[in-house]
Amino acid sequence: MKKISAEALFEYLRTRDTSIEIHGNKNRDILGFSSLNNYKTGTITWIKKQVGANVCHLKLTAVVCPPDAQTEAEVRFVTDNPKDVFFTAVEYLADPISASKIAPTAVFGKSVQIGENVSIGDYCCIGDNVQIGDGTIIEAHVVIHKNVKIGKGCLVKSGAIIGGAGYGYSKRDHRYHKIRHYGSVVIGDNVDIGSNTCIDCGTIDDTVIGNGVKIDNLCHIAHNVTIGNNSSIVANSTICGSVVIGCEVYIAPNSVIMNQIKVEDGAMIGMGAVVTKNIEESTVNVGFPAKTIRIRTKEDWRNY
Repeated sequence: MKKISAEALFEYLRTRDTSIEIHGNKNRDILGFSSLNNYKTGTITWIKKQVGANVCHLKLTAVVCPPDAQTEAEVRFVTDNPKDVFFTAVEYLADPISASKIAPTAVFGKSVQIGENVSIGDYCCIGDNVQIGDGTIIEAHVVIHKNVKIGKGCLVKSGAIIGGAGYGYSKRDHRYHKIRHYGSVVIGDNVDIGSNTCIDCGTIDDTVIGNGVKIDNLCHIAHNVTIGNNSSIVANSTICGSVVIGCEVYIAPNSVIMNQIKVEDGAMIGMGAVVTKNIEESTVNVGFPAKTIRIRTKEDWRNY
């Protein structure tokens, strides 16, 4: 990890957050980072707003904290968004990520297009005509079916399956008959896809994941779903077929969105909610079936 003066780190952080302030000894060297629970002298840590009053007794070298935090740290980086600022500092101080590589055990179909600085892990299967953008990381044991397009700067974690056929059947003579899927999956830039998450291809049109979307582990994104830019889908959530999710939507763990539902921009879906009707813009919705309880607050926007 890098050794850096508090003032130099402050100047770097101000390029990301111009509202940040520094108090205390600007010449103090910072020797990496650590958590608050296992604090190491000389490092930088962070304090959440809700626990700020409980750590004033700790002897901290440097801390990122909200304005009302009770701490006598030698150096204080004061901001309304301590989590984001702290992890920006961590990324700057951490050792560089290892160089990109294509594992020799990965298997490729025909006409695969791979951008610059792409990493593909062991035992991945990449289908025909797949496109992978610059700087994207595909971890081990990922399956990407034919014709999938993945943008720049994405992360696909181990065990994810992208572009497989969805659960589509017609019923005739009391039997289910499989409907062949002709669409694919189009993923934008800076998208994260969690371990063992499945994103199905579209039936006729494509399943589309917008720029900046974050999808956690063990999620299911069904065929023909559209997810708008900078939305977040958290662990074990199920997005059923033909759902349209707007931009900057937050869907909490274990949620279910019924097929053909529309969730408008900025909406929040609470933990374990089951959405059975369309959701209006910037509302917070909880329960089974999900009901609107209020409008999304400034704090909601900052935290989620």
